[in-house]
Amino acid sequence: MDMSEVLSFHKGALYDLPGDPSADVYLLPVSGGADSSALAILMHALFPNHRFEMVFTDTLADDPSIYETLNKLERYLGREITRVAPDRGLFELIDHYNGYLPSPQARWCTRELKLVTFSKWIKQYEGRQKWMFVGIRADESGRLAFTIDEVETVMPFIDMGMRREDIFSVLDRTIGIPKLYRVRSRSGCTVCPFQRRSEIVGMLQEKPVEFVKGMKYEKLAPADASRHPTAIPLHADSGISSNWLTLPMPASGQITGRRPKKAMPSLFGEKGIFVGAEFFMDGWLSNDEFIWHQRVVSYSPTLAGISQQLDDRYRHLLSTGEVYGLSPEEVRSKVRFAIYYIELSDEVFDPEPPKEKGYTWQQGSSYRQVQHIVSYATRALHAEGMRQEASKRARPCTVQEEWVEGSRNGLTKIKHEVGHVAVSQWYTASEEEPVVSEAEELALLPCPMCHL
Repeated sequence: MDMSEVLSFHKGALYDLPGDPSADVYLLPVSGGADSSALAILMHALFPNHRFEMVFTDTLADDPSIYETLNKLERYLGREITRVAPDRGLFELIDHYNGYLPSPQARWCTRELKLVTFSKWIKQYEGRQKWMFVGIRADESGRLAFTIDEVETVMPFIDMGMRREDIFSVLDRTIGIPKLYRVRSRSGCTVCPFQRRSEIVGMLQEKPVEFVKGMKYEKLAPADASRHPTAIPLHADSGISSNWLTLPMPASGQITGRRPKKAMPSLFGEKGIFVGAEFFMDGWLSNDEFIWHQRVVSYSPTLAGISQQLDDRYRHLLSTGEVYGLSPEEVRSKVRFAIYYIELSDEVFDPEPPKEKGYTWQQGSSYRQVQHIVSYATRALHAEGMRQEASKRARPCTVQEEWVEGSRNGLTKIKHEVGHVAVSQWYTASEEEPVVSEAEELALLPCPMCHL
């Protein structure tokens, strides 16, 4: 898409630069996320001869795909993005504060990494009229924007009536959708304390190096650290290659409220957990469906909890499905969710959160606990997938027979705990936004400065 095509997305609404373009300073903060990147593309398309001061405030702990997006944006626009960094990055500051981690209640990270750094940089324009362009869309006018002394904040997307679909269309046809939206809902640090549990699970799956680094900065009591070992991957135990392992197909029908509301202690020394998974379906020229993407999304001790997380994930995919090459309608027709109730021996599986006081990124949960639950849940589901494959009948001398025999042989080699799937059914996620109390909304509201 060239710049003339980009202009078609601004709804034909007239938009003029505020102030005096010959004397004022026009700031375009870019975070590496969708909205700020699309805004930079649009403003340069509307005013190709005007100079915008594009700036990225680095935390030195941002998601790796953010830096990829910034590089793509520079190449596309042919203009440099000023990158400013703090004296100490996030992890250096944690060391400086003796391991004290930021949290929704102690948001020192935003102040130290974003506000202080940006304020120092902007002093070069002291005494001049400054306009800051922020990528808040027309469909999210309730979202907060940051304010800074001597700076006027403007929101062109709202003025031009641009919504989510417009922003992602611009990106999809120019620099591409930032990869972080595969599992994350916003840009920012890899270990941001405002992430949902499903986002942390996604980091474990897609960015294990960043996950392990974040886990090392949590401080747990020795007893809690020893309670959550990582399960042996089933491919290492069964001899079956990891790309041949699959999640099991749920039973027909939808999971209902008649199922267990909460994981209960078992009389047989087992502990259970609800696990949610996603499947992306497709077909060639026939009606035969095949799965081209599958993964564990998250977990919860309650059915209501995992249902809510899958609803959140579904709404996120409807908003950002382009990162997978899917339109909203394709998400509705091709994405399916499953809920499983998994039980494992309490000798190896302990899904309970840390019991003693420590420092973790999120209250009541630790990265080690997340890794423990996801690794054992994935192992249990892969084992059930092998059992399903092994139970099939296949014609002799076919590749299907090889799969069946491979699964049967692999099951005989397993020596460590795999547990069992007590419940498995499909789940229809909801598009309706949940009702959230004001207190809950404030507790989860990230600082607007974090989008710089």
